[in-house]
Formats: sequence, C-alpha cells, structure tokens
Amino acid sequence: MLIKKTITEFAKLSSVHFVFLTAVIPVTGAIAMGEKDIFILTVIFIIGLAAHTFGFAFNHYMDINVDRMGDHVNKRPLPSGSISKKHAMIYILSWFFFGFFLTLYFFGAKLLLIYLLGIALAAIYDAYSKKIGGMDFVLGASVVTGVVFGAATVSFQFPNIIYVFCVLAFLQTLNLNFIAGSIKDADHDYLINSKHLSTQLGLRAENGIFKIPNSFKIIAYLFGFIYAFFVLVSALLGIIQLPISLFVILLLINGMFFFVTYKMLSLKNFDRQEVRKYIVLQYTINWSNIPILLASVAPMAIFLLLYPVIGLVVSNAILYKTVIRSQVM
Repeated sequence: MLIKKTITEFAKLSSVHFVFLTAVIPVTGAIAMGEKDIFILTVIFIIGLAAHTFGFAFNHYMDINVDRMGDHVNKRPLPSGSISKKHAMIYILSWFFFGFFLTLYFFGAKLLLIYLLGIALAAIYDAYSKKIGGMDFVLGASVVTGVVFGAATVSFQFPNIIYVFCVLAFLQTLNLNFIAGSIKDADHDYLINSKHLSTQLGLRAENGIFKIPNSFKIIAYLFGFIYAFFVLVSALLGIIQLPISLFVILLLINGMFFFVTYKMLSLKNFDRQEVRKYIVLQYTINWSNIPILLASVAPMAIFLLLYPVIGLVVSNAILYKTVIRSQVM
C-alpha cells in the first residue's frame, strides 16, 4: 500500500496528465520527417517522457512556496509534504540523466546538445516564471526545441512542414501556459506579486471574482488567430497536402477553439473545476490540428488525436478515482 501511495505521489509530481501531450512532441517531429521505425519512435517518446518529467517536476519544486498559498494546489506532493524536497530533487535528476544517456547512446553528441538546450530552457522557465515577465516565450522555445530534436533524429535537412510545426508548437505552448495557465492560477499569482505578464496586465481572481482585462483577451484571441492562420495557410499553399475533407475539419476545429476561448475569457466567478473544463477542451481542440496535419505524411498519425484524452482519463482514473470530472491541473 505504501509503494502504491509513493508511486501515485510521484506521478502527481510529474504532472502525468500532460505526459501524452508533451512527450509526443519530438515524436511528431520525427514522423513529419518520415520516420516509421516503431522502435526508434518509442525511444524518442521515452526521451520526450524524460524531458517532460524533468520539466514539470522541477516546476513543482520551484513553486513550493507559491503552491502553499492556493486552496487546491497546496495539496500537491511537495507543499503537502507527501514527497520531501530531497527525494524530489533525486527524482528530477534521475530523469534528467536518464534522458541524457539515452539520447547520447542512440543519437550521439549533436542530438544531445539539442536535448540539453531544451532542458536548459525549461529549467530557466521553471526558475524564473514568477520572477521575470515573458518566461512563457522561453518555455515555448523549449517546446520548439523538442520538435527540432525529433526531426533531427532523421536529418538536419528540414522540409517546410517542420518549420510550420515549430511555429504551431510555440503558439500552442503560449496559449496553454500564458492564457489558460494564467487563468488557472489567477486566484493566487497576484498574491505573491508575480512578475508574470498576465499578472502585470491585471489578470486576477480576487475574492472569487475574475478580473480579465481586455488587453489579456486581445492577446488570447491573437494567439488563436495566428495559430489558425498557420494551420490553414500551410494547407492552402500546399506546404501540407490535405484532402478537402480534412481541411474542412480543420476549419471546424479552429472555430470550436475560438468558441471555447470566448467562453473561458467570459468567466465571471473563479471556479477551479470550471476552469479545468475549459483548459481540457482548449488544449484538446488545439492539439487536434497536429495529427490531422501529420496525416499528410503518415495517415496512421491521425490516431494521435486520442493522446490527450488518454492521458487525462487514465490519470484521473488512477490518481483521483474519477473520469468525468477532471481533478488535474
């Protein structure tokens, strides 16, 4: 029973609910380059898993004091004391070196440098996200490095589709972290005088009431517009070859994304459960563009549509004994 409890707490520390979304990032880069070897794709996924675990666990480690101030996040493993700081750091370093040696063994020194760059950017974000404004852009660069890493396992001669995916990965990260993540943390970020750009713009949830400034809303819609522009124009210009049926689906998906974004930005009262619902919808809809675009080079990649759903359902079922009501984030 103690072993099960320990595994559960370390899974929470790892933000396992996002693992299928972030660990697959380098895999998408490799698939876009034409990689079909299941063994190699699995190795790339495991390296992505190592980077994911390092990044998210280190983020929890750096945010201990901040998380203690939130009614929900103070139940996370580190602020609650279910995992000590010492054991957390051993766990974080173990995953770092696991990814380090796995990359070096299978892909050599050049790819290792890319891996280390991504890790370094993630660590900088984790350490300074509340202290320096604009760190979301550093995190976005870290995710772009993941796409480049996956592509470079095949070749350094990148086709245009890789550059499209890099832009989409960057914008997807900004939306998930800067927009949705800021709304999720609006109840406590302002209490610590966070230097996060969203807090500087005036976003907060004070006494349970949201204050979402128009400047923040404009930025949110702008990110969504640029993302949809790159998705649709890359198909229209033939950078990514898609049948008209899939193009229509992309139009519908991005229309749904704007609707969900509108609903989230229209919230009046801070209800963490409701915020979670919109975050889950947002990132699932946003992610759905990628497998459809990947289908142009690998039709089976369409099944990656299920990845975020699998991650959330499994993590909720195992960690929180529920499926319908998301308990993560």
